[in-house]
Amino acid sequence: MNIKINIMQLSLLQRLKPEFIQKMEDFKLKFPRTYAECMETLADNNYFTDVRFGTASDICSACEVRYFGDLFITI
Repeated sequence: MNIKINIMQLSLLQRLKPEFIQKMEDFKLKFPRTYAECMETLADNNYFTDVRFGTASDICSACEVRYFGDLFITI
C-alpha cells in the first residue's frame, strides 16, 4: 500500500527545511520567548500566508533569508 502525503496538510514547522531548523535552534539561545512564539505559529499554521508579518519577519531574521516562503519545502 502506497501512502501519499499531501504536503499542504503538513504544518509549516513540519515543512521547515532542515538547515533552517538549526538556525532557529541558534536563535532560541538569544531570544527564547520569541523563538517559542515563532515555533508555536509554525506548528499551528499550514500556509505561510496565514502567519503575521511580525512573526514572519522574526523568523526570516533568525534564518537569514529575505523571502519567508524560501524557508519551506515545496512540491
